[in-house]
Amino acid sequence: MNVCIHKYDALLNLIRTKVILDNEVKIEGGVISKIELREYEKKEGNKSKGHIYTIYIKTENDEIELDYLEKQDSNEKFFDEIYDFLSKYNGLSSTINRVYIELDGRHRQ
Repeated sequence: MNVCIHKYDALLNLIRTKVILDNEVKIEGGVISKIELREYEKKEGNKSKGHIYTIYIKTENDEIELDYLEKQDSNEKFFDEIYDFLSKYNGLSSTINRVYIELDGRHRQ
């Protein structure tokens, strides 16, 4: 099952990615094998309409990509700050919990 949660009608161009976790971790009865931060440029025609930051997570059964943040402009420093927050603080555990809630809701449908 591949789940991509984007609420945007504009074209999204992937600009950069950064791996947060790339080894298997058992959490709450499941296994997460990869977590990645992704940045997309939202475009309409040739015009930039902002940037979307998402979190991609791969488990033993699913792949999911959740919207994390939207911003009008972008720079590498801001991307790195998001990465640092997610990988070094409580951001990672709350993100994993959010993903499991989302996946659980999709399996019940």
